[in-house]
Amino acid sequence: MMSSIIPKSKAKGTDICAFNNYYYIIRSDLGRYMQTSDLNKGSDISIFSLHPACQNGDHYIGGDSYFHIIKGDSCRRVTNLSTDKDAIDFSLHHKCRGGDHYFASVGYFYIIFQEKGTYIKTTSMYENSDPREHSLDPDFKNGLYYWGPPHCKQTSDCFNFLKPDISVSENAEFCTGPDLSKNKHTAVDSVHPNVFNFLIGGLSVNKGPGTGMWEKIKRCFLCHYCITNKELLQN
Repeated sequence: MMSSIIPKSKAKGTDICAFNNYYYIIRSDLGRYMQTSDLNKGSDISIFSLHPACQNGDHYIGGDSYFHIIKGDSCRRVTNLSTDKDAIDFSLHHKCRGGDHYFASVGYFYIIFQEKGTYIKTTSMYENSDPREHSLDPDFKNGLYYWGPPHCKQTSDCFNFLKPDISVSENAEFCTGPDLSKNKHTAVDSVHPNVFNFLIGGLSVNKGPGTGMWEKIKRCFLCHYCITNKELLQN
């Protein structure tokens, strides 16, 4: 059987988002998250503990000032995922509930409804102020993860998504584009293996079929992000 990455829809508490100058990969099942300044180069990788109150979210959204963690119809806003600092909880506006993917970019929140092929663009998820609904380009409909690039300077949409159908025969890739409604001026980059391995299923894609087990260690001798993995091959 060919290995593949586990989509966010089947991996609760897992997500990709961006905050200030960094990208973040959230792994609630490990109680950890990865920080990197470049998904393609795997630069400046660090691993941090994920505060219990910040674990098991349905969606994680970054931005310039806050992380937003959606659980059901509620959202928790924090400034630090390790300490749960400055935590505030609020209810989502009814039009902002039930999305398949959430991300923030250029002062807006984006909520993607994959089956409907639409997305909502709003400046507030609890007031649903200035809501705008748009059609989602069919080529962007089936992303495994969506997130807004850090410090995007576009005046319109600016987004990333992890391409679907990743297998051992392909390189893991993510797309960057200026408009979710049109497949126009879209760039494609590969994901660095050290970053991709941190996603659920990433080890199996890069190392071959098997069960990946992450083990925390106090000192790191084999890798530069303070954890190592062991492949337990299935008999």
